[in-house]
Amino acid sequence: MAQLKETDSYHYQDHPNTLIPIDTGLRNIEDYNFMPTDTWDYFNLGNTGQAHQYLALDWNDNKGFKSGMTHFDRYKYQIDKIKYYQIEKPISQINYFLGSKRENVFGAMLAHNIKNRLAYGVDFHRIQSTGVYNNMRSRNGNFSLYGIFSSKNSRYNLSVDMTFSQVKAEENGGIRQDFINNPENRESNKEFYEVTIDQGVTQHKNFDILITNSYHFGFSKVDSISDSLAIKTFYPSFSIHYSTGTQKNTYGFIDNAADTAVYDNFFQAEDSTFYRLYYHQIPNRISLSYSGLMKNMDSVQYRNFSLEAGVQHDNIELWQNKKEYTTNNLHVYGKIQSNPLSSKKWRYSAQAFYYLTGYNQHDWTAKGSFAYDFIKLGTLEVSGGVEQQEASWIEHSFFSTTEQWENDFSKKSRVVVSGDYLLPKYGFKLHGEYNILTNYIYFNADSRSEQLSSAMSYWQFYASKTLQHKIMHFDNFIGIQGNNHQEALRLPKVYLKSSFFLEGRIFKGKMLARFGADLRYNTQFAINAWNPLIGQYYIQNEQQMKFTPRVDVFVAFQVKTLRVWAKANYINEGLIQTNYFNALGYPDRGRTFAGGLIWRFLE
Repeated sequence: MAQLKETDSYHYQDHPNTLIPIDTGLRNIEDYNFMPTDTWDYFNLGNTGQAHQYLALDWNDNKGFKSGMTHFDRYKYQIDKIKYYQIEKPISQINYFLGSKRENVFGAMLAHNIKNRLAYGVDFHRIQSTGVYNNMRSRNGNFSLYGIFSSKNSRYNLSVDMTFSQVKAEENGGIRQDFINNPENRESNKEFYEVTIDQGVTQHKNFDILITNSYHFGFSKVDSISDSLAIKTFYPSFSIHYSTGTQKNTYGFIDNAADTAVYDNFFQAEDSTFYRLYYHQIPNRISLSYSGLMKNMDSVQYRNFSLEAGVQHDNIELWQNKKEYTTNNLHVYGKIQSNPLSSKKWRYSAQAFYYLTGYNQHDWTAKGSFAYDFIKLGTLEVSGGVEQQEASWIEHSFFSTTEQWENDFSKKSRVVVSGDYLLPKYGFKLHGEYNILTNYIYFNADSRSEQLSSAMSYWQFYASKTLQHKIMHFDNFIGIQGNNHQEALRLPKVYLKSSFFLEGRIFKGKMLARFGADLRYNTQFAINAWNPLIGQYYIQNEQQMKFTPRVDVFVAFQVKTLRVWAKANYINEGLIQTNYFNALGYPDRGRTFAGGLIWRFLE
């Protein structure tokens, strides 16, 4: 069977020159539930596909209009996360993961590049998971498509990107019995626990199309292969881009058997307590870019310099329950950065944007970074930024027949400085950052948005280190964080995770195998509560959460392009304590088992 070449890679929309090799190994393939990251992880409500929350500062620095409904985003496809493949042969792949209690994740992808004139790719995944507690079933689906057409002379490009995401998650409001702090309430079967909500459902639908026309100015160079064969290559140096599209976003919750004791002031009626937010956004963007390429005699010179500037208009129409709102955002932006193709030891970036009109009028950002590669001594990068942004829609406005708010909040602002030190040879990374957050907004114990009157200081440090001796591997991460407003932002002070595994080839080198265990632990804190009606985590003062180390055991194998794995989650349940909460009233799944395969085809 064919193998991937070293040149086979992919890139993202915002970083077309940063090529990432396609993964062909066994690294972290057992992390199937979308919650782990390379640094701080996420918690979900106890089932794959349910609402998640980040274990560090979750600051949304995306520009423009924000709905605030972000707690399912890890499961969704977004255009800026599409992988654009640069491959010599077609590539396709199927994934299938199966877990306890009918936990299923299925995915498939296909990418093809036809004679450098037409590149396209499709990607799909589906989550269906019943969960171990009642009324927690999730059914999430995603689909993405991209197509890039290039003219024969390579001066014109037409690209079309499309994503569709749908979330349908049953909401049980948490279980009524606290069997973790009161073991006498423990049942023999998790389905025996009584839940708070019997007929609650959250639904999200997001549909996004972006069409981009680009025309390039540059030069051509003849690359001679032999006396009888020559290839003429076009190198773009200056480009004009125009983008337009449509974004349709729907967020909703409904409970057809609502209990006034559960919803308090948000209760509307027993036969239907609901929330619905829909907004339609039409973007139009014109931009100019310079790639830093120039012709030098018969060679191509890569300047360590590239830039882009543009203007974008967004027409936004919004309906919240029965309230209507229309706005027109208009902003200008510019960015300058080093060219990764120049192969310099140092790199830099600087970018800024400003909103002239609309909901986000007077929002602005200015940020930059500088890095230097000391070769054997590693890479040091320092960065910083200042930004001001309008409150998200759910923070600013809520309207129903029983509860409303229309807040006149001051704009949120953030000043951040950070530093990173990487020593790839020894698998070491060190990160530190300090934030000053002014007018920080959070959801208080009444599930209402509230703004701090004084500035918040937030800091974090983390370090990661990989150790290897022959077939033994030991990967470690430890993060420490803190802030001076615990009434508004509650996070664990310490989070650590370790992975110990043996990896090597067996069966005369024909199979790559990995056997190991993952450990995760965070210190005690008052984790947030979840309000499914408004789709937000909020501060709770009822309980400090006790956490226990969590150990997962896994095995993984690879034969050519087929990879399979099996995993026992939270294998130590009950050895130190019974369980732990992921949110107030939402215990973890406990001990479960999962397995799956990833099969790649190259033709």
